[in-house]
Amino acid sequence: MTVTLTTTPHDEGIPLEDADWVEGGMPRQGYASPWAVASPKHAAIIRRQGRLDESFVQTVVDALGTYLEPPTEE
Repeated sequence: MTVTLTTTPHDEGIPLEDADWVEGGMPRQGYASPWAVASPKHAAIIRRQGRLDESFVQTVVDALGTYLEPPTEE
């Protein structure tokens, strides 16, 4: 599973810091978009961007969960 990484800031985007990368990285400030989830086919992956720290990935997963939860009734 993947989420979109972008250099465009969005209100709900999660900023990627250099320390969040275990290996690889982005040339500019990046943001994870937890609302944009995909399951790409292996052939669609052209190159590996890198590997993110497990705590950052958990932050994105937690944010993703807020998009999957049904709205509460008021």
